[in-house]
Amino acid sequence: MSIHRKGTPPKIIPASLLSAYVLVTAGCTSLHAYMYVLASDYDGNAALQKEAAVKDVLGDIISSPDRYSLRAYTRAAISYRVRKTENTTHSFYVISREGKTWQTLSFSATGKWATSKGCWAIDTATDRSSYEEYLRGANRWHVEELKTDRGIDTAPTLRNIVEKIESDTTYYFRARVNRDDRVDNCNTALLETMVEKP
Repeated sequence: MSIHRKGTPPKIIPASLLSAYVLVTAGCTSLHAYMYVLASDYDGNAALQKEAAVKDVLGDIISSPDRYSLRAYTRAAISYRVRKTENTTHSFYVISREGKTWQTLSFSATGKWATSKGCWAIDTATDRSSYEEYLRGANRWHVEELKTDRGIDTAPTLRNIVEKIESDTTYYFRARVNRDDRVDNCNTALLETMVEKP
């Protein structure tokens, strides 16, 4: 399956990710989850201020990609208390360094509105805690790995993310109807940046 926009080279998504494609049409949250965000104390300004540092970290990894590996996951969006459905699913990457240490990476909103400035963030509280639970076997967040046939190619995937950072992308809570280079949610951002190994 190929997901691409006019004027850009196609990004090839393997058939094994076909089930994940439903995320593109579902968006990151339902009305229930959106109301949960409004009631929370979430503030994306801190993540936005750190995005330049995220870009620097990704640049360092791109310069020595053989030391790192990437995997992609989905989990319940916003809270483990909000049941994971196709409308309440969040996607994120895990970057592992030589199998010893790891960090999460995802595209997030910076505000509580239907649209806001988006940013790429490393180790958000919910990404990190949900993945830690998953590793321990508790998995209240319903974390699942998005399997690829050959694995994710680290350097080109991270280059795609750097391009997204530089494009000043808007975050849209629900999946967009009209595809636009500068509008994403966590799910579309992951699927559009992911490159499978040749």
